[in-house]
Amino acid sequence: QEAAVSCAEEIEKGGEQKLTVAESGENSRFITVEGENLRYCYDTYQGTFSSMEAAGRTLLEQPMEYNVWRAPTDNDRRIRQEWEAAGYDRMKVRTYKTEWKKENGAVVITTELSLAAIYLQPFLRIHAEWTVESSGVLKVQLKAQKDPEFPFLPRFGLRLFLPKAMGQAEYCGMGPEESYIDKHQSCRHGIFQAKVENFYVPYIKPQEHGSRFDCDYVKLQGGGLSLLAEGEREICFNASCYTQEELTRKGHRFELEESPYTVLCLDYAQSGIGSNSCGPDLLEKYRFDETEFTFGLKLLVKAE
Repeated sequence: QEAAVSCAEEIEKGGEQKLTVAESGENSRFITVEGENLRYCYDTYQGTFSSMEAAGRTLLEQPMEYNVWRAPTDNDRRIRQEWEAAGYDRMKVRTYKTEWKKENGAVVITTELSLAAIYLQPFLRIHAEWTVESSGVLKVQLKAQKDPEFPFLPRFGLRLFLPKAMGQAEYCGMGPEESYIDKHQSCRHGIFQAKVENFYVPYIKPQEHGSRFDCDYVKLQGGGLSLLAEGEREICFNASCYTQEELTRKGHRFELEESPYTVLCLDYAQSGIGSNSCGPDLLEKYRFDETEFTFGLKLLVKAE
């Protein structure tokens, strides 16, 4: 508890800096926010940040993404068909309107967007509000509405592709082993440290693994950079050497190829694991089936 409080204090105590804003690209696609120690570039076509730098060091090796898919587990073999029919595995972002303003020394960017597979109606509509504080803290509020005609979601959150050197994790949540909403009885709530490579669980068939449930914060560091993420409420996260696409398409673990990046998923929620490979469907109380929800998150990047 004390560590979580000190972490919250750390995320708010960055030094003040004057922020400038510039638009660039065709149709002013990019909005770049710069300060003395930061440079964040927002992509209005994707509704997320395409690059983030702290003191000249690159945090994002690829643009940040909205994320709803997970590599199906053995227990997902039936619901997987519904997820794929809904287009969760191939969804695209559609943005409709983006505005920005300066407010009390901060820069606030808002975007109206939806998530949908090509040729299918949107399954999720989102009002995204991103705030770059003069302290360097990046705050995000994602107010989402899900179409109830679609099946429950595998997960919802953001995916970040970080430098491979950022391979050391610290978190306050359920650990030290993997944990999910319905799979954490062998875990305890505490503060844990681990290398990202040790989050991997060598199941016979590659699948979703390694998530940490009910977390107050997670911090990744290495290579002279650190990223601290803290939710407005408890979050789930997954730090991995593999992308969910790689885990989805490979049939055997010896075939897996590591990502050149550290892949960090910051989730509002993830559906439970269940036992549907040979047992009943996932219980309703463990399905991520909220039709309205708000994901609030704070990110603090530091060059060390």
